[in-house]
Amino acid sequence: MRFGSRASLIYLRSSIFTILVSLWYFFCYLKIIPSIDAIVLDGTSLLKNYTSSESCPNFPATHNIVVSIKTGATEAVEKVPALMQTSLRCVENVFFFSDLEQDIGEYHMYDALDTISTSLISDNTDFEFYSQQKALWEKNRDISSLHSAKNPEAPEVLAAWTLDKYKFIHILEKTWAMKPDMDWYILIDADTYVLWSNLMLWLDMLDPTKKSYFGSEVNIAGTSFAHGGSGIILSKALMYEIAVIRKGVASQWDSQTRGKCCGDLVLAQMMLEYGTGLQDVWPLMSGERPSSMPFGPGSKDYWCKPALTMHHLSPTDMKQFADFEERSNNTTPLTHADILNELWLGSMTTSRQDWDNQASDPGEFGQTGGVLKETASFEDCIQACEDDEKCFQYSHHGNKCHIGMSVRYGDKKKADDEGKWYSGWNMTRLADWISKQPHCDKIEFPVQSS
Repeated sequence: MRFGSRASLIYLRSSIFTILVSLWYFFCYLKIIPSIDAIVLDGTSLLKNYTSSESCPNFPATHNIVVSIKTGATEAVEKVPALMQTSLRCVENVFFFSDLEQDIGEYHMYDALDTISTSLISDNTDFEFYSQQKALWEKNRDISSLHSAKNPEAPEVLAAWTLDKYKFIHILEKTWAMKPDMDWYILIDADTYVLWSNLMLWLDMLDPTKKSYFGSEVNIAGTSFAHGGSGIILSKALMYEIAVIRKGVASQWDSQTRGKCCGDLVLAQMMLEYGTGLQDVWPLMSGERPSSMPFGPGSKDYWCKPALTMHHLSPTDMKQFADFEERSNNTTPLTHADILNELWLGSMTTSRQDWDNQASDPGEFGQTGGVLKETASFEDCIQACEDDEKCFQYSHHGNKCHIGMSVRYGDKKKADDEGKWYSGWNMTRLADWISKQPHCDKIEFPVQSS
C-alpha cells in the first residue's frame, strides 16, 4: 500500500506500535483467561449429553430438538450444502422448507406453501412468482432466470422475498406433523449459523413443557417479535398449542399476511393471541455476521455473552467459522469476546486497502459509529481518528472518512467510481478497552420466563 511521505510515517509508526500491542496482549491477557470446567445452573454440566460419534466427536446430543430451515428455490443451491457441511453437519432432525419441492443433492426441499388455498393464490399477486417458478421447474428443471425477479407491486423488492412471509406458520405445522413431541423446535434461515455446544447447554437448563418463544427482538408498530434470520426457538408446549390445539391455524392467517411486512411479525401476532409473548435473548441470538459483530464502548452488551446464532453468513463465512469452532480451547462456552480475541484481533494489526470495516455503520441508536468527516486522503482520516478520543476504527472512501466508536473486522471491498476503500483500527484504544473488560470467568445464560 502506498501513500504520501507523511502517510508512510504514520503507517510505519502504526505498524511498529501494533506489533508491540499484540505482544503485550499475548503475554498480559491471553495467559490469564481462566478455564471454565462447568457452568452451574440447576447443576447442568458443560459436558452433559455429548455424542460419541466418530464423525462428530464432542458434539452435543440433539435427538430432542428439530431444526427447520426456511429457504427459497432461487437461493437453496448456493446456501443449503454449505449449511449442512458446517453448522448442521451433526444435527439429527433437520427439515428444509422452500417455495418449491425439489432435491438439492441429497437434501430434500419441501414446499412450505403447497397447502395454501388455490383461491387465495389466484387472487394474490404475491403468488405470481410462486406459480411462474413452479411452471418453469416442471418444464425444464431450471429456474435461474427468476433469480432477480421483482415483486410486480413493489419493483424494488425481490419477488421471492415477498413470498417468504407466507411460509412461517405453515412450516411450524408441517414440522410438527413430520416430527411431533420433540422438546424444542428451531426455525432458521439457510444463512443462519447455530453454535450447538452453547445452544444445547442452554436448552438443557430449560423446561420444554412451558410455553416459550425465544429470539432476537425486533419491534414494528408496537409488536415485539423474534427476527427470523437470527433464529426462532419454540418449546414443545407452544408447538403443541399451534399445531394440535389450534390445528389448521396457518390457513386462518394466510389472508391476513398479505398486508404485513414479514412472516416473523405475523408469527408473533398469532402467538400473542394465544397469550405467549417473545422472550428476547439478544445478543446471544444475533443478526450479525462474525465479521460485522461490533466490539467496543458502543457495544458492551456483547462481550461476555455466549454466542448462540449469527445471520447472513456466506458459504465461505460458514466454512471459516466452522473451522474456528474446532479451536483447541473448545471445552468452554464460546463468547463474543472469544470471537474478537481469537478470530479477528490478530488481523487488525495494520491498515488495509480494498477493505471496509464498516466504520460507516452507525449501529443501533448510533452507538457504534457512522460519524462522517470530510478528508482528502486516508492519512488525513487516520489523523482524524487520532484527534477524536471516541474513535476506535476508521474507513476512507473518496473524500469521506468514517469514524467508528466500536470495532468490526469487516470484509474485502473493491474500488468503485469514487475510489478505493481503506480501513484501519486504533489499536492503542482497543487494547486499553480490552484490558478493562472482564475475563468472562462466569458465563450466564437467560433464565426462562415462568
